[in-house]
Parts: sequence; C-alpha cells; structure tokens
Amino acid sequence: MNSLEYVLVFKDLISRISIRESMSKQLSSKTPYALELRGVSKFFPGVIANEKVNLTLRQGEIHTLLGENGAGKSTLMNVVTGLYPADEGSIFVSGEKVHFSNPRQAIERGIGMVHQHFMLVANHTVAENIIMGTPQTFHLNFKKINQEIKALSAKYGLAVVPEKKVGQLSVGEQQRVEILKVLYRGAKILILDEPTAVLTPKESEALYEVIFKMVKDGHSVIFISHKMKEVKYLSDRITILSKGKAIRTFTKEEAQKQDLSKAMMSSSGAASKVPVTVQADSAPQASSSIKLGDKVIQLRGINAFDKRGTQVLDQVDLDIRSGEIIGLAGVSGNGQTPLAEVLSGMQLPSAGKYEFCGAPVIHHNVENLIKQGLGYIPEDRKKFGIAKGLSIADNFLLRDHDNPNFYIKSLLSGRKVLSYARDKMKRFDIRAASEKTQIGKLSGGNIQKAILSREISRSLKFLLACQPIRGLDVNASNEIQQQIIKAKEGGLAVLLISEDLDELMLMSDKIYVICGGRMVGSLTRKEATIEKIGNMMTGIAN
Repeated sequence: MNSLEYVLVFKDLISRISIRESMSKQLSSKTPYALELRGVSKFFPGVIANEKVNLTLRQGEIHTLLGENGAGKSTLMNVVTGLYPADEGSIFVSGEKVHFSNPRQAIERGIGMVHQHFMLVANHTVAENIIMGTPQTFHLNFKKINQEIKALSAKYGLAVVPEKKVGQLSVGEQQRVEILKVLYRGAKILILDEPTAVLTPKESEALYEVIFKMVKDGHSVIFISHKMKEVKYLSDRITILSKGKAIRTFTKEEAQKQDLSKAMMSSSGAASKVPVTVQADSAPQASSSIKLGDKVIQLRGINAFDKRGTQVLDQVDLDIRSGEIIGLAGVSGNGQTPLAEVLSGMQLPSAGKYEFCGAPVIHHNVENLIKQGLGYIPEDRKKFGIAKGLSIADNFLLRDHDNPNFYIKSLLSGRKVLSYARDKMKRFDIRAASEKTQIGKLSGGNIQKAILSREISRSLKFLLACQPIRGLDVNASNEIQQQIIKAKEGGLAVLLISEDLDELMLMSDKIYVICGGRMVGSLTRKEATIEKIGNMMTGIAN
C-alpha cells in the first residue's frame, strides 16, 4: 500500500466513526440472531477444550472473542465452521438448528473463516485461490471470474489483482484474498482470527474500514483479537473465554469502562503473575541503565536477492551491541525476512560484510552461527521453530544436542533430557500434560515460550527475535517480553523484528526502519513516536 492509499484510508475517519456509531445504535435486544451456540462442548482425550459454551451473534454485529492462548477460542470456531463436530449442545443459524460434520456444510449455510495463518497456494493466482473448492464448469471462464472478483473487491475496498500470483503479494494483500475467498462463497457470517496480527497500524485501519462496510451490508462478524484498543473500537459485544468456558459478555458501553485485560487475566487466574497489558505503565520495559558492551553484530553494505532475482536488501548497515535491544520496523515485505535469513545463515548475501563478535563470518550457514552464539525465534514458529511431531523434551535437543548435561559417559541419557525439559517447563510456565507431549499440540503461546526457553538457555551472544508475540495473548506476550529483557540485561544483544509498533517502542533501545530493502533511518526510544515511525515506514520521511 503506497502513501497515497494511506491518505485515502484516513481522509474520511470522522465519517467512519459516525457510521460506526449509527450501526451500533441499530442493534438491540430485538435484533435477531445470525448465530447461536447453546451449551456447546468439545472434548479431546484428557482435555476439555470447550465446556457448555453459550454464545450469540446478532445480525449486523461485531462480536469479539477474548481470551488467553489455549482458552478454547480456536476450537470453538472450528466447531462453528464444521472442522470438529460438537460433542454436546446445539448450534442455530438464523434460528434454524444445524449439524455440521464438515466445513462444506458450514460454508453452504453462509459461514466463512479467515484463519490467522493464511490458507493460500503461493504458486496459484489470486483468482485460482478464490475459486478453489467452489463449483465450476470443466472449462473455466477466467475473464468472467476475474470480473466478478474485481466487482466484489471494489464493493468492499479490497484491492487485488486477480491475475497476480499469491507468492508475489504482501501479507496485507494476502489477507484481502482470504477475505474475498469467504465473500465469494456467499458468507454472511465471517470469523476473523487475529486479522491484524500481521498488519501495520495503517493497514489495520484499512481493514477496519472493510469490516464496517461488510457489517453495514448485512454481514455479522466474530472477531478474535488480543489488541485491547481495536477490541474496544470495533466491538458491539465482547465475550471472554477462559479454560474452555464463556466467563462473561460485555456490551460496548461496559467495555469502555472496564479493564478487559484484567478481566481476562483474573478469569484465567493469571492476573497476579504478570503485568496485565503491554501498553500499561507496569508492563516490562527495557532498562536504559544497562551499560552497552562490544559490538556483537556488524553489517556493512549487505545486498541480497530473492529467488526471482529481485533485490530485497540494498546496502544494509546495522550495528548491535551486547546489552542492547535494537528494534526493526517496516511494512511487511520490505526486507525484514531476508535480513533475518542473512543474519541466521539461511541466505548468503550477494555483497557486503557480516561480522559476528568482531570476526568476519566465513562459513555462512545456520550450524556455524549457532555454534558462535546465535539464538533464533523465527517468524513462522510452527514451520521453522519446532519439530512439531516430536516431544517437548526432544525439541530442546534440536539446538543443544551436544550439551554435556544430557549425557552419561558419552551416552545420551533420555532420563536427563526429560528432567531438563521438566525444569524448563516449570521455569518458563510451559503448560502441557508432560514433557513427553508432542510440541505441535501446544497452543501458540506455549510453543513460543518453549522456543524462547530453548534458545536463551544456551550460551548465547545474539538473539534474533522475529515477531515474538504475534498472535499471543496479553499474559503470554508479557512473559515472552520479560524473558527477552532479562536476557538483554544479562548482556545479550537482541534484534527485535516486529510489526507491532507499541512493542518496538516499549522494548527497544533504538529503532531502525526498513523500507524497500534499505535502512531509511533510526530513532532512539526518546525520539520515537508512532507518527515518525509510520512516516519512515511508508517512505514519507527519512
């Protein structure tokens, strides 16, 4: 999205607020239900995922689900969309009782879900992704299909190019494709799972505009988010889930007067453990009194190209010292991922110099950099951060297999590995039945805590943290942030790559901004504001 588009998004802000207020006034206790859950339960072996949940969604309403990771939100929505059958209770769509045994039945009843992790095929075009799974004739008329998609995208302000391949799109553009997919199938009830987790503030504003347009057009929305500002701004009602149960529902008016973070944390029993919100004064903050040490990372003139031959890094310079958190801000797709791949050894730069602890990186690969003291929290935790089919204990071996604490007389001791994992699970509050549980079965927050605990428990010099709290609840986010700051105060050099500007301003000693693969400027914590960073991200100012 270019700067002109951002201006167009904001120019009618006052108009949108008034529209939102008028829409809220139209909802009342007499507005019929688009969706109703009565006593819905879902059980897995040894786990109660949802227990007798009652939930209603009125026609033309935005109803937010709020709860910590593992509270049962995703499972409940998987029941609503037909991925799981309900074990108890009833579901009603527009007053009619329904039984879903597969997602197609839910789609036929007008229910569509946009997942946090997009379900798109990168090598297919936008149009091919949108029509995938829909009834079509043997000979596809793409001219007609493209026209239909363009008309739908124009109606809701979801600008896409139907002929373009998904792999060429930014994260924000891919999200538009996901929304168009469910709208193209005729969905009237939309479930949006953490839709702004991967968006910049201005992209999020554009998405809010789309949501308001959809609601005004008669759609009903279930919105899942952990960002309190947007929850209060968007929602007509807010329901808090905890340990599989619907604890309480707030109206919009009640929500404005309540600290929803405290309500969510107290319902889970976690309020006394951590600060309740990353925006609060009591949230973890990087200390400015830590004395900086020697340079751990030094990049000079780094260039890199992607597989298509497009330059993705252009003369990048970067310095990170021990005891320092450097934040990296940028609109998604502007070089953050290639930079992380260069720093972690996954991609060889085409030009430039990379020094690690004062010595040139000669063998530029992942194994060598890990041995030198690199810790890595990847952006895609499930794809690159864990071996999801292995146990929690076995995942601690992935980075630290030569740890002498795991061996007895040069032989790997399973008992010692299990004991080590139990200790880390207790220390980092990783919640699972046991250390033998498959790590892929944990919630996102617990997976992230397991990755962080594995990385910072080794002898590190540099931690590369990419989107470490994306999609996490307030509790898990604060725990992750506290551990990173504690490691930094112990002398670790940290690069924090995030699209959450609040997180960057809260934790970073200095913030660099990347745009078009180039470092366009930097700001100290005292200098940094949302407006300044946003202008640099979009190329408006250096």
